[in-house]
Parts: sequence; structure tokens; C-alpha cells
Amino acid sequence: MATSEKPMPLSSPYSKPLYKWLDRLIPVGLAGFMLLVFFDYSWWVVHSPRPIATWRRIVFFSIWIPTTLFYVSLGLKDIIQNWNGRWEFAGPKPRPPHADTIGTQKVLLQQDYFRTVSGKRVDLSQNAFFRWLFHRRWYQFAAQLPNVIIFNIVIIAGLMGTVNPNLNFGTVITWYLWFGVFFALCLGIGRGWCLICPFSAQAEWVQRLGLFSRRKKLFTLGRKWPQKYSTVLISVFFFMTLTWTEEFYNVAGPGLPIFTAALVAGIIIWDLFYALVFERRSFCHYGCPLAAVIGATSAIAPFEGFRAKDRSLCKTCTTKECMRGSDRSYGCGWFEYPGSMTSNFNCGLTGECFKGCPYENVGLSVHAPLKEAYQPKKKRFDVALSVTLMMGTLFFEVINATPTYGVFDTWLSRITGWNRVAQLLHTQLQGYPNPLDFFGIILVWPLAAWGLTRLAAVFSRGTLTVRELFTRYMYGWIPLFGLGIFARQLPKVLTNAATIIPVLSDPFGFGWNMLGTATGVHTRSVAPDWILWVQVALVIIGGLSGLFITRKITQLDYHNKPGAKAINALMNGMVLIQTVALAALYVDIAAQDPGHPFSPPF
Repeated sequence: MATSEKPMPLSSPYSKPLYKWLDRLIPVGLAGFMLLVFFDYSWWVVHSPRPIATWRRIVFFSIWIPTTLFYVSLGLKDIIQNWNGRWEFAGPKPRPPHADTIGTQKVLLQQDYFRTVSGKRVDLSQNAFFRWLFHRRWYQFAAQLPNVIIFNIVIIAGLMGTVNPNLNFGTVITWYLWFGVFFALCLGIGRGWCLICPFSAQAEWVQRLGLFSRRKKLFTLGRKWPQKYSTVLISVFFFMTLTWTEEFYNVAGPGLPIFTAALVAGIIIWDLFYALVFERRSFCHYGCPLAAVIGATSAIAPFEGFRAKDRSLCKTCTTKECMRGSDRSYGCGWFEYPGSMTSNFNCGLTGECFKGCPYENVGLSVHAPLKEAYQPKKKRFDVALSVTLMMGTLFFEVINATPTYGVFDTWLSRITGWNRVAQLLHTQLQGYPNPLDFFGIILVWPLAAWGLTRLAAVFSRGTLTVRELFTRYMYGWIPLFGLGIFARQLPKVLTNAATIIPVLSDPFGFGWNMLGTATGVHTRSVAPDWILWVQVALVIIGGLSGLFITRKITQLDYHNKPGAKAINALMNGMVLIQTVALAALYVDIAAQDPGHPFSPPF
């Protein structure tokens, strides 16, 4: 049972003049920032040093004006409502009298099932500033707004900007910066990307008809997601499909900027459909192609997410405002109950539960990394299966960079006739990648994992089932997957990062110089040899972390079971083989560069 280290202050900090005016003026500043970007880009389109075709101006203003005016009008409405502290937290309620008796007894009865992260942690909500910040209705809006503006510009740049991907804001920002930052956030903060996601932000603003206000009636049908389809495997299917689509159309190459614009706009429209039909953030839970990736890699991040500080208090709470919502909170968009949360897999860090809890019994703690992967007792089979499928996708992305794969894929497309189908879809001559070898390579990983887990079950002399072993030990693959896929993005990010500087001043390739960085900046892409060593180091760290988690799972759950040592050795062997294979593949890819020290002299 977790308890706070310091007593929570009983009064609201809103009475302090500084905090009071910050609460008023920060939303005003954010709305002003939106208008500043709007007028700045509009001015450059009208006064461009190079003539801009009429159709390009129409594309720009048909997107730019309606979205900006809509969001600014919502913002002004929210600012007026927020001016006098309409959603201010007056202070926590007294602790329920039965929390120390009935609540404590219920927690003790369920302490094994609700085994969660233990050990030293730092609760950020104990800090006066963070406590004040998490209570702000505009807390998430402030985090989302910059990304919303950036990715709306990405869409416009892809539709009307230059076709050169290295001079277009849409492709440069998305594939040379965003993908690297995205995985860094997953590994460092968990669902940090979900907090600032521009896709769910715009869908949620439409659903709520507000940027940060609390409305009772939402603009949605509010249907519940079908229970039988409540699985993260839907997200994995979308992730694999998106990966194949990116490879086939060379979206992330990067290829034509219009493909990047179509991808981003498609995700926003798909998210908006979910928001208008289903309740809360159903898209983030079941429709987002990155939900499984973010959720799985969150297990190695040090942020445990918002959850209850004292479960005994939650057991006697009758309102459950953290999950259901209140006058100042919408409740958790991921349908999570902080009183029973044991991992950070579904915590989007929005802070709605923090605002909703009348007792201030919700906190956001930081602890040592990796703990979320092995300490929680509750583990899910669909998450374990998802990890193996995503690992297979990672290995495909690495294998397809080798010459051997290119020859095999071309041969397979020719004998199956896929190259003719590919020509109809994208006028490709070879049809890379063939769906058969794409999904075939991916399926090798879950099938191999299941087979080896069946062998592990034999070692247990029938005391452990294959499903149970598979569910628990596949969590040991998470660090290798997370650090391995981050390593895959490094060459593209590090060798092309300099191209970001000029496109900030000339986002559409029209000869602008908005910030004075469009000219005179060295932007030649360089592939330093040390990138390989960073990749290999990340893979080794991921492998060692996987071995550590596997050993911890054995100690916590199977230390007194028959065959525990043999099972642990087998599972560690699986992690070790994948670590060596992934590192070797990265070395092989680097050797294809004629200028690399590992390149053969022929």
C-alpha cells in the first residue's frame, strides 16, 4: 500500500496572486500564439518572393483559415469561462473514516493480485508547482498546441509545397525529427507522446467543443466500444499495416511529401471518426496504430503514470470521480481506474484523474526504469503477443535493408505475380515489399516464441501452462524492442538533422526566409561511422535489460516452481539470440556503405 511521504497541503494555491494571474494569462498567451503563427504564415503566402500558383493559395487558405478561426473561437470561450477560476480546486476532502479499517482490509486481501511497482519513488504531485500545474484545465492543451500547429503545417506543406522531400517541412519534420523524438519520449516518459499528440488533440477538441473547458454535453454519439474487440492486437494490426504501407509507397524514405500529408491527415480523420462515434479516447485505446508500441515501451520508462497513492482510500470512495469525471474533470480517457492500476500501459498522462479525485489521492511518481515490465503481477496475453509481433516487425525493418532480402523479395514478387499488382497500386516495377514475405517474416517471431514456451512448459512438469509462461516472459522482450527500434531511426535522424534548420524558415520551398536560417547553413547529410556504435550499444543495453527483466520475472513468480532454472535459461537464451542477431544485422547494414570501415574491399 503506497502512502505519500509528505502531508498534502489542504488549501488551494489559487489564492496566490502570481498563480491566479498565470492561470488567466497562459491560455491568453497560447491563443495569441495561434494567431501570431496564423498571421505570420498568411503574410508570407500573400507576399511570397516567388509567385505562388493560385491553386496553392486556395489549398493553404481553405485549410488554414477555418481551422485557426475554429480553434481560436473555442479558446476565447474557454478563456472567458476560466477567468474567475471556474474549475479551480478548493482543496481535498477529509479522509473517509472507513479507509483505515474496511479499506485497509480490502487492500490486504487483494495485495497479491494488485502487486505493483515498489521501492523508492519521487511523487511529482508533492511539489507545489506540479500540483498546481496538474490541476489546471489548460495543462494538456498547453502541451498539445505546438504539435497541433506543426502537424497542420505538415499537411499543408505536403499538399502545396515543393516535391523535394529534403526541402519540404512536412517530410523533414516528420521523418528526420518526429520519429526520433517519438521513440525517445516512449523510452524516457512512457506515454509522453499521448500527452502532446496532435491527432487525438484535434479530435478531442471537436468532441468537447472546447480546448480545455469542462462541458457536460459532448459532441459525440458516445457509443461504448464493443467489449469483444477490447484488445491491443487491433492497434498492432494497424501498426503492421501502416509499416507495410510506408515501405510500399516509400512514405518514410522520405518519398513524395503528399504521401506524408495523406498519412497525417488520414490519421486525424480516422481519430475524428472514433471521437464522434465512440466515447472518450476510444481511438487512443483501440484505433491508434502506435498505441501498442507506446504502451509496451512505456514499461521501461521511469514514469509510472497517474495512479492512486493509497488504495485503502480508493476502496471506500463511492463516487470514483477519477474515472467517471466530475464538475472539473472528464475522467480518464483510457477508462482506467487509478485505484486498481498496476502498470503505466494505459496512462496517457492527461491528468484528468488527478483533477477529478476529491481527496487528491492521485499522484505521478518517478522510479527506477524497467520496473513496470517485471514488478506488476497482472500481465496480459494480448500485450505479450503484441510484443512478439512488433519484434517481428522490427526485424523485418532491419532485414529489408540487406541486399539478400532485396534479391529474395524481387524473386518472390516475380513468381507470385505481385509485381503486376504493385504496378496497378503504385507503378512499382518490383512490388517491394511483397506482403507474403513481409507478414511471413513477422509471424516467425510469435510462432518461435510460442514453440519455445511450449518447451519451457515441459520443464515445469505440467505445473505451468504455455499461455501463462508466454504471457509473462514476453515482457522480457520489451527493452530490446524499444531500444532496437529507436536505434533503427538514428541513422536517418542524425545524418539529416541539419536539413531541419533551413525548412524552419522556408517550409514550403518557395524561397522564404522567415527566421533567417534558409541560407548560409551547412545542410549536407553526413553519415558518421560512430552511429553504428551507438546502434550496437543501444541493442546491447536492450538485451541486457531484457535478461534482467527475465530473471526478475523468474524470481518473483516462479522461484519455487519445478524447472524454474531451466525455464529461466531458455527464456534468457531467446533474448540473447535476438540481441546478437539484431546487432549483427546493424553491422551488416553499415558494411553496405562503401565508405564505412566495415565495408569489404571489393
